[in-house]
Amino acid sequence: MHNLRTLQDLVKTFKNIETLPFISWKESGLVKRLSYGEGLETINAYSRGFLEIGLKPQDKIAIFSSNIPLWIILTLAINNAALIDVPRGHDSEAEEINYILEHSKAKIAIVENQALLDKLRKYRHKHLELVLSIEMLPGVRHISQIEQVGRNSKKLLPRVEREQTASIIYTSGSTGIPKGVELMHFNFISNAVSALNRIKIKQEDKFISILPAWHAFERVVKYAAIVGGAETFYTSQKALLEDMLSENPSVMASVPRIWERVYDGVMKKVKEQSGLKRAVFNLLLKTSIESHKKKHAAHPLKVAGKITTGMLDKIVFNELRAKLGKKFRLGVSGGSKLPDYIDDFFNVARIELIEGYGLTETSPAIAVRVIGSKALYTVGPALEGVKIRITDSETGKETKQGIEGIIYVKGPNVMKGYYRNFEETKKILDNNGWLDTGDIGYLDKHNNLVISGREKDIVVLSNGENVNPVPLETALSRSEYISSVMVTGHDWKFLGALIVPNPDTLRVFCEKNNIRWNENNFQEALNDTKVTELFSREIKKYVNNKTGFKNIELIREFRFLTQPFEVGKELTATLKLRRNKVIEIYKKHIESMRKSIHDG
Repeated sequence: MHNLRTLQDLVKTFKNIETLPFISWKESGLVKRLSYGEGLETINAYSRGFLEIGLKPQDKIAIFSSNIPLWIILTLAINNAALIDVPRGHDSEAEEINYILEHSKAKIAIVENQALLDKLRKYRHKHLELVLSIEMLPGVRHISQIEQVGRNSKKLLPRVEREQTASIIYTSGSTGIPKGVELMHFNFISNAVSALNRIKIKQEDKFISILPAWHAFERVVKYAAIVGGAETFYTSQKALLEDMLSENPSVMASVPRIWERVYDGVMKKVKEQSGLKRAVFNLLLKTSIESHKKKHAAHPLKVAGKITTGMLDKIVFNELRAKLGKKFRLGVSGGSKLPDYIDDFFNVARIELIEGYGLTETSPAIAVRVIGSKALYTVGPALEGVKIRITDSETGKETKQGIEGIIYVKGPNVMKGYYRNFEETKKILDNNGWLDTGDIGYLDKHNNLVISGREKDIVVLSNGENVNPVPLETALSRSEYISSVMVTGHDWKFLGALIVPNPDTLRVFCEKNNIRWNENNFQEALNDTKVTELFSREIKKYVNNKTGFKNIELIREFRFLTQPFEVGKELTATLKLRRNKVIEIYKKHIESMRKSIHDG
């Protein structure tokens, strides 16, 4: 079953499990389901349809869409016909769509809706021969016509080789022009099989799908589910809680922000309790977390932890587990670093949440935690066939175990290169196949990888001290008053922070303190000295010497932002900060902080 080399091989396996459910979704409140047999028929029809309209092996089809069930069918059909998909999300801007189409030289573009079609039509695309739509749109050929052509075709599909390109994924990236990551069939397949072996997928499993479809993390999770013969149910952030209860999924892969929202939901309820109840809960949680860190079974804290965890079960965790559905067994977190306090929380709640790590350039998974290992704060050991090397950034030599350095990766998951961009490829991929991830981390004594931050995110202060902003931002984001934060201060004497306040909790504070509040424009409230003092206290509460930060890491200045960070603007698709973009947009705020720090 797992002797797979290409995505075409993967599609052929559908025949062995044709009666099992492949994908499912809700339409007008009713669950629709497609079996693997029906999926195989539809995929083959689209594959033949694309070839019938004149496409040749390794021609490119761009697809601009949200995470809908048809996405996996179309991309598998494209790859099954030896064609290359060029995927991007539904929130793509016109300039981005134009760049991707021009750079990739895609012959066909598939758009989900009218909004995307309008963006595409803002520019003329010299290589584009045909535009197809997923929704019914006037004046555009509907995608179902390709399926119909294919169902009436007897065309033989060309044989796909493992090193043929399957996809060119343009990274949203945190800096510069998007780069087209060229991924081969075997990149995806080797990664999916390794992931399946690590997270032990069975045919009885049901995945719930919520992430952007074009993102490599979500894509390889879908492939791993297929290799295991499992079902994937499609949902949205809005319908997630309702669908968890009605569909009873067993596995969910998501970004840390989703798991943080679960935590925030619990903590919000706790904050609504009386001062005594709140204090008792916090003490129980702290004791339980500390007890899990003790190795010896007879340790007094270990014994106390059993009691406190049992009490927390009755107060909160039994109800929390019930909300995830009757069959939920595993959460997988990826895309960006899982905060330590979230790791602690789910561990105490006895909800298996494992963290993985990877890049689009590595198809994407590099390492994933082993189920049941309790290797908290790590992303686990490297996947089967993948090698990790930690290198000192100054000497270029491999570091000893436990010593931080730049993470290098080699294996069947490493990309072919950046499409039509030899210079950028050369910067991160050497002749021996080692890829420079640009991330900083180390391997612990059990060979679990620990991620510390990103090399290019390091803030260098004017005294030459290097500061990693990620732990600071993680600590500050624990404040109920802070929605988003970015720490900055390159070449400054001290650090500053841009803060997006949480309007819900801030409104409550303002009402209690007789501060004028305007829902649509709360800038006036932010100018109030009581609000400024509140945030000063919050910063000092979470970032100080006692919470593990050095003097050079203390925040000396901050400025408020009234608009939340948005995907495609300040955030990538996996909700990582695009720091250069934030610096560009909020130049005035940053300059004001810098001046205040240096003049002060």
